Amino acid sequence: MNTETYCIAGRLRMLARVATGLYNDAFTGENVTFAQAGLLMHIFAQPGIRQSALSKTLQIEKSAMSRDVQLMYKNGWLTDNRRGLFLTEEGSLLAKRCHKIWKELNQRVHAELGPEAVNGLTLLSESLLTKLLS
Repeated sequence: MNTETYCIAGRLRMLARVATGLYNDAFTGENVTFAQAGLLMHIFAQPGIRQSALSKTLQIEKSAMSRDVQLMYKNGWLTDNRRGLFLTEEGSLLAKRCHKIWKELNQRVHAELGPEAVNGLTLLSESLLTKLLS
């Protein structure tokens, strides 16, 4: 590998597109994107979380977060509560279905990649998040 021509950011973006496409395909039956499913699952796990806190935790731009949250309100998955984000009953049921889909796909991807690749990805993400963002 030539360090002068190997672009880490370009490679990460390409891999992110491939992985996102795979996960998006898994959620088409629920008519949600992987990003929306992720938000539903996070809100389900942390009822009342503030939109700004969720945006920061997930490293999602505020404008993108606002678009998805507005769509989730429109679809009846979120309550209109100023004290934080809460799922409706329909949203909770959808979050549970999404979690099942995610869990099955994630196990398959882990098995296909193998522990060495998964450990490498973990090491890379920890390095990026702690060293480059500090």
